Amino acid sequence: MTIEQHVSQEQLVTGLAHRMNNILTLFHGYVGLLLDNSSLDKGTRASLAKIKDGACAATELIDRTHSLVRQSKLVERDLDLGQFLSLLRPSLQGLCGPGTTLTLSTPALPVFRTDAGRLKAALTELVRNAADATSAGGTVRVEAGFDTAPGHTRLGGRELIGDAGEWISISVIDDGHGIEPEVAARMFQPFYSTRKQQQATGLGLNVAAEAVQQLGGVLSHSSGDGETRFSILLPVRAGAC
Repeated sequence: MTIEQHVSQEQLVTGLAHRMNNILTLFHGYVGLLLDNSSLDKGTRASLAKIKDGACAATELIDRTHSLVRQSKLVERDLDLGQFLSLLRPSLQGLCGPGTTLTLSTPALPVFRTDAGRLKAALTELVRNAADATSAGGTVRVEAGFDTAPGHTRLGGRELIGDAGEWISISVIDDGHGIEPEVAARMFQPFYSTRKQQQATGLGLNVAAEAVQQLGGVLSHSSGDGETRFSILLPVRAGAC
């Protein structure tokens, strides 16, 4: 894709996102006013609640689509990964739902430099994907550590391979149904999903992979022996403490 094509695509999506969000603001506002009416019968209130849920889902879809083309500047800072994951835990647990157990394993790691916002976006999408893959009573594990092998993944026909060296590894592991080879070949494509739920967007893994790539890292994946693992590998920046 040329620079001109990318700019055109970004402008198109940004413009569309702006206009759609203006429309959805009307939905949110007027549905909220209607739901404040205490005289509504139960059936009407339930129907309005479904409209509100749909508007919220549409807003999320637009934001996640916009993130695929939005190239904001990296904001790198020193990050204590253990503290970062502890603060993120409540929102990650919320993605898992009441039937899925979330565990975090964060051994002592050195502070390293990265963009916390992009790392949060990638982890959120990977945990969301893992939770969707597990059945009630399943487990999602987030494990951090060191890795000296960069690993690789394929995104949009490009092979993303890291240089040899020291990497911070953050893995999201689930005990769900696994990934079939034909699904693995397409799972990073935008809007591709094997789930039939209305809220399935097929954007999660693409958003995660793009965020990791912007961080200068790579995303590896494996599936077998009763678990599926996605690992974010980030280089330890020179000069990090």
